[in-house]
Amino acid sequence: MLLKATRKEPVLLQTTTGLMLGLVCYNHGLESLTFVLEKREFFDLEWPAVVAIDASGWQAIPLMMEHVVVQRANVVWYTTKVPPNLLRQYQDRLPFKPEPPEPTPPQSPRKQNNKEKIVLFPGLKSE
Repeated sequence: MLLKATRKEPVLLQTTTGLMLGLVCYNHGLESLTFVLEKREFFDLEWPAVVAIDASGWQAIPLMMEHVVVQRANVVWYTTKVPPNLLRQYQDRLPFKPEPPEPTPPQSPRKQNNKEKIVLFPGLKSE
């Protein structure tokens, strides 16, 4: 039984058929976005859109499908750094307002040792 996806993050993908933008779904308790995009053989892409580039810039054209399954072998490259104007245009065309990402719990600060640790190597024994 597959666990339900708990996070969805926008990703711009180049597949063998062109540029696509969508929300990649993953369970953040068990896997990371990088793991899903690089190691899983198949992953879900919710609300996919084809990305076209013309004289006016990047255009997200929604496919009006709730989700598609992407095979990793068909992904040429991907980026999570989607241009802000393209992301805003994509989010405006979604049938729902995306939820802001859940804040990650702050990590405890690591103790830094101000003392420099010096390891002395044994010298030659004087005879």
